[in-house]
Amino acid sequence: MTTPAPPPLFSVVINTYNREQSLEQTLEGLRYLDYPRTEVVVVNGPSTDGTESLLEAWKDRVKIARCAERNLSVSRNVGICAAAGEFVAFIDDDAVPEPEWLDQLLAGYDSPMIGATGGIVYDHTGYTFQYQYSTATRLGNANWNLTEPAERLCYPGTFEFPYLQGTNTSFRRSALLDIGGFDEEYEYYLDETDVCLRLIDAGYVVRQLPDAFVHHKFAPSDVRDTNRVTRYRYPVIKNKIYFSLRNAQAHRTLPEILEDNARFVASQHADVDFHVQGGRLTALDKEQLGRDADAAWRRALERGMGGERELITPEKLGRHAQPAHVLPILRPAGERMTICFLSQDYPPTHAGGIGRFTFDLANALARLGHNVHVLTRGAGHHRVDFERGVWVHRLVVGERPMPAEAKALGVPAHIWNHAATMRDEVARIATHRRVDVVEAPVWDAEGIALLLDGRFPLVTSLQTTLRIALESHPEWARDEAFMRDFGAPMLAIEKLLFERSAGIHSISRAIAERIAADYGVSFDGPRLGLVPLGLDDRSLEPAGPAGDGVRLLFVGRLEKRKGIGELLEVAPRLLERHPGLALTLVGDDTIPNERGRTYREEFLERHAGRDFLARVRFAGKVPEASLYDHYRDCDIFTSPSHYESFGLIFVEAMMFAKPVVGCDAGGMPEVIEEGRCGLLARPGDAQSLFDCLDRLAGDAALRGRFGERARACYEERFTAARMGRLAEEFYRGMVR
Repeated sequence: MTTPAPPPLFSVVINTYNREQSLEQTLEGLRYLDYPRTEVVVVNGPSTDGTESLLEAWKDRVKIARCAERNLSVSRNVGICAAAGEFVAFIDDDAVPEPEWLDQLLAGYDSPMIGATGGIVYDHTGYTFQYQYSTATRLGNANWNLTEPAERLCYPGTFEFPYLQGTNTSFRRSALLDIGGFDEEYEYYLDETDVCLRLIDAGYVVRQLPDAFVHHKFAPSDVRDTNRVTRYRYPVIKNKIYFSLRNAQAHRTLPEILEDNARFVASQHADVDFHVQGGRLTALDKEQLGRDADAAWRRALERGMGGERELITPEKLGRHAQPAHVLPILRPAGERMTICFLSQDYPPTHAGGIGRFTFDLANALARLGHNVHVLTRGAGHHRVDFERGVWVHRLVVGERPMPAEAKALGVPAHIWNHAATMRDEVARIATHRRVDVVEAPVWDAEGIALLLDGRFPLVTSLQTTLRIALESHPEWARDEAFMRDFGAPMLAIEKLLFERSAGIHSISRAIAERIAADYGVSFDGPRLGLVPLGLDDRSLEPAGPAGDGVRLLFVGRLEKRKGIGELLEVAPRLLERHPGLALTLVGDDTIPNERGRTYREEFLERHAGRDFLARVRFAGKVPEASLYDHYRDCDIFTSPSHYESFGLIFVEAMMFAKPVVGCDAGGMPEVIEEGRCGLLARPGDAQSLFDCLDRLAGDAALRGRFGERARACYEERFTAARMGRLAEEFYRGMVR
């Protein structure tokens, strides 16, 4: 039996200059390509930022070449010479490809006469197109309004021809060498347009594809600023004139060519005037344009009217050649899946609750090599960004028509609009690749539109339900209008999600059992996936020197369900019994209690003038970094919640090797090993809580043993990596 030939090697060339941060993003994106035989060639210009340090970290995975000039065409030719692949693709150092990019580029080479293929380019939003299909004339004037490829114009001598966008283009390397590669007069602008024309004149076909998507983020450069306004126009003007003189003289007279270029230069002046009036450019920029235009005319006429092109030579080929070096692609153990998560909140706009859980799980699955998308709320306009291996879709929720089934269920309009906006985005993703799993939280029934749609396997994740929330907010249950218009329909919708979802993701046994009993549903069998929460390690910085006394930390909203009443009830006794004890409370302390006051106000008023108040600090809501500082600095952590579906805050404290005190309710006993890494009080029992905290506050050796076991427990059971592996196994079972 013969062994099938390996697929051809694809060389991806990145030409970079002072783009350390965006270059790293591009390199990370290339690790998720589907194509199995890819090498990456990074050609670094005379960068003065941290690019060389970044490349040092990547030197075992990518080829590195250097170009002493800030000239894109010279740099591209260095990349072509260093490439060992049969095909060479170019991508900018501020762009990220979608996983299918190279497979789809290669599919276009179905004939030896195909010299180049290129795909679609999204602009900085990741949602609208920068480039789809375009043609140019031999005068260098482009038409960007095409809605279909222009391959019919690929014949030698054509006046109008298709060209490809430089950040998403590939070439048969032998065809590039046939024409000598890039003309090094083009330091920037019209470089790839000239190559496409010369390939067509040599008898090759330039093929524009309807896919092979690349996201171009438009990082600032010396040519354009952060507002994407071009400041330095010398190469634009010079290369437009040079291009037309080199390529159009068989089609237009010299006076016609010069007249066309005069109009182009006038349009550049008009554009600068427009930006000066808008405050985006200055009068100095306008003066500089006049000087640059004069210099551009002189150089273009000199080089365009005579002399040889500066192209790849045998000497350059030999000087820059490097052996093949295949990039290690990030791949899961089995087939790569496409997994979509819905979460109204997502970092950095919101770091807690479902947003944090989604962030950690999405990143864990991405590190395993899966295609992961997170769909969340955005503002202003839709945008898609590649963040830490995850495609994050920030979407503006709009009104969506409600089908009859949703109306019959009584889905509230705002719930439907959000759910349907996310459904439509999942459907858009599915036009690019198969969507294997969509996971949505039960809260706000984010997955209801997908459930009713039926095209995609839906997993509903179990967190706090509306029924559980009503227990903490009895005033909602007493509000007849609320229950009629929102409460009752949402309870029925939650039950429908539990009954009809393809899978149920439970973060603890306790929450699955509680919800099954509350709603009269069954989660037995393979439909239920028990995947405890996990966290990336955020305890890398060592704790500061131990201070005098013992520091007790509470994290959570200061509301009844979190057990804050019991904690503040026992705090005076604890503080008086242990003079070295200090209490810090982190979390929203502005929530009114059942008496219409905040717990903070009542506590401070009741104990005004007491000495121990100097050792009590209400820190309120804090940024994520500050929260981890609190964990790092404490000696005991407590959150005596009456019920937690899991208790992620305990995992956070255990990650920092802190002994923990929770309650024997909900998922907390599944997290806290009673008597080994912490203690469990009876929920709502102040004396039981006092006994637990008193025991730890008075025994440093016990705190040390519990803290050591807490860290080990985190490493064994609650890392993000373990959560990702368990979720992967669950999703694979669903896919099968």
